[in-house]
Amino acid sequence: MRQASPSERLDSKRKGSWHRWSMKRASVLLLSVALAEVLLRGALILRVHLGPPASCGLRPELLARLISAYSQRPPHLSPGQGGLIPDAHRGYRNAPGVRDFEMQDTVVSTNSRGIRGAREYAVPKPPSVARIVALGDSVTYGVGVPDDATWPAQLEAALPGTEVVNLGEPAYAHDQMYFALSDDGLAFQPDAVILGFYANDLLRDELTFYCSEKPRFTLTPGGWQIENQPVPSPWDAYDRYRRLPLVYAIPHVLFDALTQPALDEHSGEERATEIFRRMRQLTEAAGARFIIVNMPDHVEEPPETRGFFYEYCARTNTECVDAWPLFRPAAGTDDVRELRARYLRPQDPFHYSRGGYAVVAEALRRYLTEHPIRRQGK
Repeated sequence: MRQASPSERLDSKRKGSWHRWSMKRASVLLLSVALAEVLLRGALILRVHLGPPASCGLRPELLARLISAYSQRPPHLSPGQGGLIPDAHRGYRNAPGVRDFEMQDTVVSTNSRGIRGAREYAVPKPPSVARIVALGDSVTYGVGVPDDATWPAQLEAALPGTEVVNLGEPAYAHDQMYFALSDDGLAFQPDAVILGFYANDLLRDELTFYCSEKPRFTLTPGGWQIENQPVPSPWDAYDRYRRLPLVYAIPHVLFDALTQPALDEHSGEERATEIFRRMRQLTEAAGARFIIVNMPDHVEEPPETRGFFYEYCARTNTECVDAWPLFRPAAGTDDVRELRARYLRPQDPFHYSRGGYAVVAEALRRYLTEHPIRRQGK
């Protein structure tokens, strides 16, 4: 048997040393990565334990998703956990059959279809009834007020022979409202569809995550496409982002933070324009009228007359109703504190009180009295 030469033995020794050195470096690298992952997870858990930042509207969206996943236990959407259920088109929707659910200083109910309020609506629609479908976010849903205090409920009470179906949902963007209309709203055979416009929703249109997973309309070279649909279920999203290695995710968060364009006062307008076009097209194809009502986010201040609502209504000749001019005359004062106290919920700068919703309902009542709804099928 041939013996190895001195040079061959030296080469073998060098190869063995290189192998051991490589293994040592790989072990150190793996341990470093593991340690970094442990430290990052510990830091994130500690941060959210001390008080998690709000994930609603936070960018980069990957950071919002991580904070949401680490801020809660595995989500269980059901009538007993927020009155919500998952929805593949919208992300979530009101659960049906909720009764006396406690929510922000009041109790809420939904009917057998998940509509705000306990009353049922016959399908097909009776010919003698004028029916309106209301779309919107939490300001249409009526966070913090009883079922009968929302603007759809007060409008229904103010218009004899008219039913107003409240499809508002907390934290909805316009894309989610579009699917609420196409999936549910048209089935009620409305004579009119009224979109409650709240300017903050424009920013939500820019996102695929606002408090939770949602769809987004995006313009591509091939036309408008819908991203993030089917919308991941809360459980899938929770599992994915709890399991995502932070040593991979955090660099991506930093990169996105440096490269993403900042949102500005015009963000979401192009998307909203396309969504409203689709809403109006669906509504008119069903023989109904499409109306937008402006609900100011600052009832105590004059609106920006060059804002999207005013520009869009003038450009598209859409039926539009502006509730803002009625707030001060109805209160009989220009005092900022008095206006806030009268029309907003206590300690809540965003959501209206019963009195605030009454002004919106009155603006619509006046408009619809001057421009009556024609009952289909009569």
